[in-house]
Amino acid sequence: MVQALVFYRVRKVKGRYYLVKEWYDPVEKRKKSTSIGPCERIERIFTLLKDLSDEQIAKLVEAVRNGLLWCGGWDLNPRRPTPSGPEPDPFDLARAPPHRRQGVMLRG
Repeated sequence: MVQALVFYRVRKVKGRYYLVKEWYDPVEKRKKSTSIGPCERIERIFTLLKDLSDEQIAKLVEAVRNGLLWCGGWDLNPRRPTPSGPEPDPFDLARAPPHRRQGVMLRG
């Protein structure tokens, strides 16, 4: 079994810097990469967490994984609105149910 060698690099894309994880995939026999996030955001996170102990950080991560912390409920991609399902026509909602005709039969 071949152990993957992982590299972390900073890439500049459109004037912003991103932390990128790169590795060689022995199964697909090619280099793969994934963006970890913008460097400025990572720096802000580390600034906020720098005074916490490893145990406190582990508890915080576990709470986030278990859904115990509310993250604001915002969409991860603010440029695209969250799609909603098809909306019913207002006329269909306001229409009364159909009436049944009750006829009287006369016998002569």
